[in-house]
Amino acid sequence: MLDPQDRVLAGVSGGADSVCLLLALKELGYRLAVAHLNHGLRGAAADEDEVFTKTLSEMLGLEFFARRVSISGSIEAAGRQARREFFAELAHRYGFTKIALAHTRDDRVETFLMNLLRGSGPEGLVSMAPVSGNTIRPLIETSRAEIEAWLKDRSQTWRTDSTNLDLSFARNRLRHAVIPGLASEFNPRLIDTVSRTVEILEGEDAWIRSITDQWLSENGTKEEDDFVIRVEALESAPVGLVRRVLRGALRRAGSDLRDVSFDHIENVRGLAEPGKSGKVVEIPGGLIVAREFGRLIFRRPVEVLPDYEYQLKIPGQVRVPESGKLFRAEIIEKEGSEVSLQRVYLDGESIGPYVRIRNWKPGDYYRPVGWPAGKLKKLFQRARIPRSHRTSWPVVVADSTIVWVTSFPVSREFVPGGRSQRIVAIEALPV
Repeated sequence: MLDPQDRVLAGVSGGADSVCLLLALKELGYRLAVAHLNHGLRGAAADEDEVFTKTLSEMLGLEFFARRVSISGSIEAAGRQARREFFAELAHRYGFTKIALAHTRDDRVETFLMNLLRGSGPEGLVSMAPVSGNTIRPLIETSRAEIEAWLKDRSQTWRTDSTNLDLSFARNRLRHAVIPGLASEFNPRLIDTVSRTVEILEGEDAWIRSITDQWLSENGTKEEDDFVIRVEALESAPVGLVRRVLRGALRRAGSDLRDVSFDHIENVRGLAEPGKSGKVVEIPGGLIVAREFGRLIFRRPVEVLPDYEYQLKIPGQVRVPESGKLFRAEIIEKEGSEVSLQRVYLDGESIGPYVRIRNWKPGDYYRPVGWPAGKLKKLFQRARIPRSHRTSWPVVVADSTIVWVTSFPVSREFVPGGRSQRIVAIEALPV
């Protein structure tokens, strides 16, 4: 959890748990600093918490950081997010290697029950891990009663947050009414029993997570900012593993899984069914999952680029940045023998002094040599060109007729004949 060389940022509210954390880490000799977030929700009392924490830090000879924020919406969730951002910012700016939080065994049991009652899978039930990245919870196996007894033995005071007694908050009702009632009626050692259950689940969750990570390493690929899974690989996997894999893939694509529900995961799982190519599921946090033929693509939504159009003189060249290509046209004596989908030969008499290069548009009709004529959209689908690439795909036109679409053969109307007096070669080069 901690190494001797670690620099630790302790989150301290002034309550018993965080004061105990601070004193214990100080006694153990770690290099420490203190971070305190003032939510301003309790007026003067919140300011007194800050003064208390600052005074304690100064008595211990520790650097003290504080920030005041305004909280709106869900107070508990917003406060948790504000603390997370504040602590992460300090750790990054000042080089703290660990962030120590004062969650206790009671907190862990309360969170387990809250998530169980709301509906959660194993990952949610084992939240508040002792170590999670650079975040540590040294008191996670210590009860609140043990902490208060430890402080009293040292004649150390602490601050009491009056909102912790407000039964309008679900967690407070659970803490002060539900858990004592369950302990009284069913199991006097409820906290210890549930805590042991969480430890068991935590070990099994770690095992399943390792299996999931291995599966993703073997069957998933990172393509620029996207994460891709082959649908075929999911077909033989157990449902429980598939759900874990989909959550893991979302993480690898940049999601923190906040607000991602069971229904979201089931909707994504449905994309693996036959006939779902082209379908998309939106994920909270700005991600989408798209079925593109035999692949599931986890990505940020594709930016819809504005239409573009460039003129390519013959001979001449023009760069088309939207497609990442340079188009070059030249007049040649005879048609080349090489076969390439990035270089085509045209009957120069049929196209005039220039062609235009624009993006694909719905309704485009194309008659490529060796392919059935039809809507370009259908040809894209047949060629398995992902939908995300189609909107910026370059199309070469003469007047209103498509001459050539890169990666396809030239249009039948423009193929040089035996009597062609002027042959034009057009090629698309990567830039």
